[in-house]
Amino acid sequence: MSLKHLISGWKPCSYDVYAETYQRFGGSVNMHPDIVEFFMRKGQRGFSFWQYCKNGDVVAAYFIVDNKEVGLNVWREFPVSFDEVMLPVSADQKIWLPDKTNRLSSRHRDTILNSAFFYRTKRSICRVKTSFSGKTIKKRNGELRKFMGMGGECYRLSDMSPKDIASLYVRLFKLRFGDSVRCYEEEKIEELISAVPHLIFGNVLFYADTPCAIDLVLSANSDNMVYFDVPNGGVDPKYSAFSPGSMLMWANISDARDLCTTQDKEMVFSIGLYEKDWEYKLRWADTAKTGKVICF
Repeated sequence: MSLKHLISGWKPCSYDVYAETYQRFGGSVNMHPDIVEFFMRKGQRGFSFWQYCKNGDVVAAYFIVDNKEVGLNVWREFPVSFDEVMLPVSADQKIWLPDKTNRLSSRHRDTILNSAFFYRTKRSICRVKTSFSGKTIKKRNGELRKFMGMGGECYRLSDMSPKDIASLYVRLFKLRFGDSVRCYEEEKIEELISAVPHLIFGNVLFYADTPCAIDLVLSANSDNMVYFDVPNGGVDPKYSAFSPGSMLMWANISDARDLCTTQDKEMVFSIGLYEKDWEYKLRWADTAKTGKVICF
């Protein structure tokens, strides 16, 4: 055990202890135990797990990848975002985190004592609003109903095979971005989805039996919260007159809200980083700064 962990009160733990702590307190998708287990089985990265106890009870846990990174930074290869890192930490704790990150979730502002959210921090993420006006709900539901009445269809990804999801995602992603943004390899998307099918959320829209928009949403369910995360989706520009991307986002948000209402859990839904060129995200979301963990 390193001196910094010893001084700050952290002790090594097993994967199982980490998984149990995550289930209690929740966290981001890139911290989810099943995603972690998938990459552990691949054997290409080294993981070390840490626990923080109070009066014999584990109140926080996290892991380090390759002795340097908090959370899974795999977004270049697999559709797992790394925009923010939310750790499984009890909300009523005050803890010193001994490892650095510049992607700390703003939800840890009061729990991680050595965090900073304004000093040399420029990154912000977009979190879906907790509520929408009655006017907005009526408008968005009406748009989706009209689309369905004109021959549109909305299918849940959880009802599809990993192979079909991967194929649809790559097809629509490339139609949206061309060669300007690198797409994930179809085989890697299928590999991940096959390993964690229970985390798959989101929908795909069809028009006249042709796919026109897809969002591959991953959901991380814990005792009191469901964290939803979506990397870049795919849209066929040929159907832009329908604004299928907006309708799809509303369908995803509505499904997420319904799930959390049914399970009586908090919804945390990240739609990625915020930049000035992406102001369209603000119709769905509020921005939140990510913080730095300062270690000496």
